[in-house]
Amino acid sequence: MQKMKCPKCGKLMGSKGTGGKKKKYMYYHCSDCKIYLREDLIEEQVMPMIMDLIEYDMTVKKYFYPVLADKKEKNTDKIDKEINTLRNQKSRIKEAYLKEIVDVEEFSKEYKAIDEKLEILEQKRIETIDLNRQSFSPQHLMADRDVEKEKLIRSNKFYDMLIAEWKNKDKEEKQEFISKFLESITVEKDSKGNYKLVNLKLRKTFIEQIYKLMQNGMFDMTMTDEKDKEVRTTVMMDKQELQEYIERLNEYYEVSYYEVARLDEPKKGYQKKYLTIDETNDNGEKLFKLVELITDDKKYPQKKPNRIVGAIRVKNEKKLVEKI
Repeated sequence: MQKMKCPKCGKLMGSKGTGGKKKKYMYYHCSDCKIYLREDLIEEQVMPMIMDLIEYDMTVKKYFYPVLADKKEKNTDKIDKEINTLRNQKSRIKEAYLKEIVDVEEFSKEYKAIDEKLEILEQKRIETIDLNRQSFSPQHLMADRDVEKEKLIRSNKFYDMLIAEWKNKDKEEKQEFISKFLESITVEKDSKGNYKLVNLKLRKTFIEQIYKLMQNGMFDMTMTDEKDKEVRTTVMMDKQELQEYIERLNEYYEVSYYEVARLDEPKKGYQKKYLTIDETNDNGEKLFKLVELITDDKKYPQKKPNRIVGAIRVKNEKKLVEKI
């Protein structure tokens, strides 16, 4: 609600329910363009994105946020109270709109005003994330997080856990979750009725949080090799951070590190070697993740190729130590 934009004219789409006694659907519609999109089919199309956001949110709450927020005696109780008050206001105006007590123009105006206030408060809360290296190691947290994820993947429970986290949310909780990350979303339907995500705008506060984590070598992205195989990659990590990460990871696995590409010295010809990353090498070591090491500054995006790409591998047969 108040996030879905019409794929034709770009205006915010309204929403309404329809259907018989057996099954009801929620639709988003543009009265100007006569476009209707079913909510359940939209959700089906954007589910991979939702799973990424669920994973990110759980990671921050379990590994990063509780530690990061407790810095310099900053207390967020007042901010939390104001955020809850605004969220309650959003719920009330939304309920009034659904009951047709207020029209769509009044609803949109007030809803947007509340959203803007919420964004300011959430930014203040994000600013409490002060990555103080003297009190903890971000790379140790990253290693603990990665080991837990690997443990869940090996037991085939990782994606089930993410899906369960989403399905366990009621409609209000899903709306609040989406609102926390997305500014707007555009989905179009082709002549065959297939849905496709065509545009996505992230909230400024979310982007700033990601950037702050990237600046500290704590953010993962997905890279694809020439065989279209996706590999998890930590970006903007420096050599000291890599050493701390491997030292922590070595408590759980027998770890090896291989340099597979140098983008700061293209004449060495590492690029072709980097294009395909084998899942398991001749030594029986499983690819755990890639890292893009920064050899200069940490500004993003990089203005010049000053990166080294390395592969972290672990022995397949070594069992995880129960430390998490």
